[in-house]
Amino acid sequence: MSDILNEELNATFVRPGRDFKGQPLAEYTEGSRLLMIQAKEKEDSPVYFVWAFLYLHILLAKNRKEAIKLAWNKEAFKESLFDWVSDKTQEDRDMATNIVSSIIDEASKARVSIVSSGGESFSVGNE
Repeated sequence: MSDILNEELNATFVRPGRDFKGQPLAEYTEGSRLLMIQAKEKEDSPVYFVWAFLYLHILLAKNRKEAIKLAWNKEAFKESLFDWVSDKTQEDRDMATNIVSSIIDEASKARVSIVSSGGESFSVGNE
């Protein structure tokens, strides 16, 4: 088997953890997506979304229960996010945008092939 194929297969099963400036990020799941929906409002800017996404996943990695509690209080979430982001730079924002974009891109390409016992197969997920 080629080295490239081995790397692809290994990457499928063993994805290295992500971090932002040394702070680990929780994996992006349907649960974290639900929390993002809860914590944001339709008027929020794309920059807000990037920072909120990153911050929420840092909080989830640190303390899941506290992150959930904070997401359900939009004012407290925004205040806490503002405190956290206040010392960030343009370079940090660019890095955050790249991380969030790659996470969302990977999630949108998730795909599972299912083979039934009758030999039929079909795919579930996004292309």
